[in-house]
Amino acid sequence: MTVLMTAKSQITIPKKIAKALGLAKGSLFNIGVYRNRIELTPLEVREKAFTDEEYRKIDDLCAKEKGRESKVSKKFIVSLKRGKI
Repeated sequence: MTVLMTAKSQITIPKKIAKALGLAKGSLFNIGVYRNRIELTPLEVREKAFTDEEYRKIDDLCAKEKGRESKVSKKFIVSLKRGKI
């Protein structure tokens, strides 16, 4: 799944992912940088236990979105800045 960062360096977590993880307005996250990636970890008072069905839905979502990412190139970044993507 591809998301776009705003001028204020904000991103939106897609609704399907938020729903699958039980995230809501006000959810807190730990954020870290690991080599060339950003990792968000939801902070919860209690650990959420997923059902087999919920794991299946997450796996299906990942499989559906795999390969749909865009190649980041100078041309791609310029088109983003111009609002053409």
